[in-house]
Amino acid sequence: MRNPVLKAVPEDFVVREVMALPERSAEEPSHTYLNLRKKGFTTFEALALVAQHLGVPADSVSAAGLKDEDGVTEQMISVAADVPSERLDAFNGNWSPGSGRWLTLGRAGRGARPVGIGELLGNAFLLTLRGLDAEQCTRLRAVPRGEACVLFANYYDTQRFGVAGGPKVTHLIGQALINEDPGMALALLRTSGSHEGDLALRHTGGAEEFFAGLDQRVPAFYRTAYSSYLWNHRLARLLEQYAPDVEQVERDGLGYTFPRTPRALLGLLAEQGEMEYDKWRWSDGALLRTVSRRPTVLQTLVGVRKVESDDLFHGMWRCEVTFMLPSGCYATNMVSQFLLQLGHAGPARPLSGTATSGGGPHSH
Repeated sequence: MRNPVLKAVPEDFVVREVMALPERSAEEPSHTYLNLRKKGFTTFEALALVAQHLGVPADSVSAAGLKDEDGVTEQMISVAADVPSERLDAFNGNWSPGSGRWLTLGRAGRGARPVGIGELLGNAFLLTLRGLDAEQCTRLRAVPRGEACVLFANYYDTQRFGVAGGPKVTHLIGQALINEDPGMALALLRTSGSHEGDLALRHTGGAEEFFAGLDQRVPAFYRTAYSSYLWNHRLARLLEQYAPDVEQVERDGLGYTFPRTPRALLGLLAEQGEMEYDKWRWSDGALLRTVSRRPTVLQTLVGVRKVESDDLFHGMWRCEVTFMLPSGCYATNMVSQFLLQLGHAGPARPLSGTATSGGGPHSH
């Protein structure tokens, strides 16, 4: 079956964090909680812009997770300072929503501690899948009650390893940093097409000086991206061992081993439900390396909505899907496996409608 077009436009990928902050205010609140909505910016870029606008150190602005730049995303951030309303208004005036990139901040309360890794419960998604063929839409329309229970391999997806449209080198940068080769890391970063890559292209000094000047959460992320790459490789080998009914898939130059049926995942789930991996983080002025655990297989409930003719891809179909995932899981990874499994679910009934199979995209 053909791969869907995900994120044809940023509005096709809408995600909102799910987080439970304390209801009661601290006696002496030291942090301001803000709701950050954005389009076209990575979380690291957005945090840097917020810190610059408020005139506070970069590490005093924190988030519980990272959100893609090629979507419309909403997440909670914290600032280790009181943020006057006029400063929020000025920020929103500079980056108000429009057709291009934008950011908005909304007040969400105050508390005694920053928002941090581990506090995010999960994310709620509304995705528009485009460029679907008639058989895919027949199968989507046939999903009982418009809800599908999906079991999927919990890979890190391609956005973990590079920005949209750029080469997937983030993990290689992390590998070079772990190997204490900042020169190689800088050379790779200059090819990345990322915001930090632009900074690297303009840098004229040494590699160690460059990385020392970054928000140190960014080099920590690069190191963890390498751990993510190794984790993916181990998961693929385990799937080949415990789930023989698999398919080799290449996405953005990276290889994935996907199960063709949910049953293919049950052996892996029974034998090894979790795997360890190294996690790097910058905390209290130090780079920390810890060992964490990540599920190999997850399950979610997918709602199928609005299967209709695609307004961007002539002769093709589009569909909206809604679902929730735990923190650290990738919607694009789950959707790809969902459609692959749907394509191996038996014969499909004919589809009636105005679109026809085949055709190519309109220019847009």
